[in-house]
Amino acid sequence: MISKYLIQTAVREYPDNLAFIGPNRRLTFKQLDANVNRLANALLDLGINKGDRIGILLRNCAAYIETDFALSKTGMVRVALNYRLGPPDHEYVLNDAGSKVLIYGDEFAADIESMKSRLRSVEKFICLSQKSRQQDHADFYDFNEIVAASSPDDPQIEIDDDDLHALVYTSGTTGNPKGVMITEKAWASVAMNILLNYGPVTQKDIILNLQQLSHGAGYFVLPFFIKGATNAIVEFEPSLVFKTIQQLRVTVLKLVPVMLYKLLEVPDKHEYDLGSLNHIIYGGSPISRHRLVEALGFFGPKLAQLYGQAEIPMCISTLSREDHLLQGSEAELKRLESSGKPNVNVAVKIIDENGQEAETGQMGEVIARGDHAMKGYWRMPEATRETLKDGWVYTGDIGYMDSKGFLFLVDRKKDMIISGAFNIFPAEIEKILIKHPLVNEVAVIGVPDEKWGEAVKAIVVLEPGAKATEKEILDYCKQSGLGFRTPKSIDFLNEIPRNPYGKVDKKSLRQPYWAHFEKDIN
Repeated sequence: MISKYLIQTAVREYPDNLAFIGPNRRLTFKQLDANVNRLANALLDLGINKGDRIGILLRNCAAYIETDFALSKTGMVRVALNYRLGPPDHEYVLNDAGSKVLIYGDEFAADIESMKSRLRSVEKFICLSQKSRQQDHADFYDFNEIVAASSPDDPQIEIDDDDLHALVYTSGTTGNPKGVMITEKAWASVAMNILLNYGPVTQKDIILNLQQLSHGAGYFVLPFFIKGATNAIVEFEPSLVFKTIQQLRVTVLKLVPVMLYKLLEVPDKHEYDLGSLNHIIYGGSPISRHRLVEALGFFGPKLAQLYGQAEIPMCISTLSREDHLLQGSEAELKRLESSGKPNVNVAVKIIDENGQEAETGQMGEVIARGDHAMKGYWRMPEATRETLKDGWVYTGDIGYMDSKGFLFLVDRKKDMIISGAFNIFPAEIEKILIKHPLVNEVAVIGVPDEKWGEAVKAIVVLEPGAKATEKEILDYCKQSGLGFRTPKSIDFLNEIPRNPYGKVDKKSLRQPYWAHFEKDIN
């Protein structure tokens, strides 16, 4: 199934349902679809064709969804930019993708102007604005004006399964971002997997998307839309989120763990009526077991975890609501540290260093395959061959499966520390350290060491007002049975740096220690 036809079917089925709720704007399915068609026809009238890449630099808003769906109806390829990044990052992605058009918000006008002359392929700039300063340029178009002047009729563009739907750029933590090619079939398959594994979804549901639509949350718009549900957005401010849940009677939240932590820290969180909320879907980065227990204690048995990556989006495995247990055997409770079981329609294996399937409990690389897997990396055949082999995506994650089929992630291959010929996985140490009552956040990295090659260092953020010495933390590690994995040193920071995707930025943490070395290995 193609996303274009899924959209058309939903509009026919639920024309008067509320499709979108945002600050100062509400749209029914019929109203949203008319706007989508107008934008699609406007792009076609400007000479933009199926297969052309379209850059999108918008905050979460109705126009983002309208743009996303308009590209679905025309076969144009979305290149969504992370608005938390800066002009150099946008410039790289737009040039690498060969984007022909850039659709952007007025708040980014100055950034676009600063890099405009270096954008090699962009021919047309479309600004969601109130008469932007760039309107004097011949290649500038006002988003609202071109939409208002175009036909609301559905464009008759044929779309095929293997047509390119999106270039999803990786976060580039180990080099330049790579453009992950997602086909029409893959995009629709993600929607089906979400419905199969995070449903049921009905037309009474309201999902509050708290992440950027340009990334993880964007995959949830289509599946909820095709079931007649409402997509809602709000800027992430913890108290505002609680107020919105109460006022709109939100049923589903989509967020990342750091957002969940911030919600739990709201002093008056118990004062809000959260009775409508029945599902909280989280993922994108590791979550500590004790914070997960805290979340379950407050929200109840409503949490579900997803595991995926850009190369095989959103759906590799799921830790379901039913598997979020607070009572049971130690083996059952330990599953709170897992990433759940492989999703329906997804095959997952653990392979050893020889490429053979690992035994139960044996660590190895996680590989996965499904209809939603990437076609490859944009214009990077060698990188594609390294990651995509015989239909399997080699994730770069190290993990193991238990006897019941639960997937436990240990760490990223690239984060592994080699100290005295021993392989040490930072995540194993982080899981121990985060249990310390005075530790709020922790990140473990390898730093250069003359004797061992690399030494384990823990970067620790203490709880507000707490005090602890390096020796206290190191003694705790030794008493916890970490053995040779015990950090050699502890540094204390006020906060752990995160990249614009919300993940711990270990590259910047390592940089000061490796600054005088040619590579991050000793």
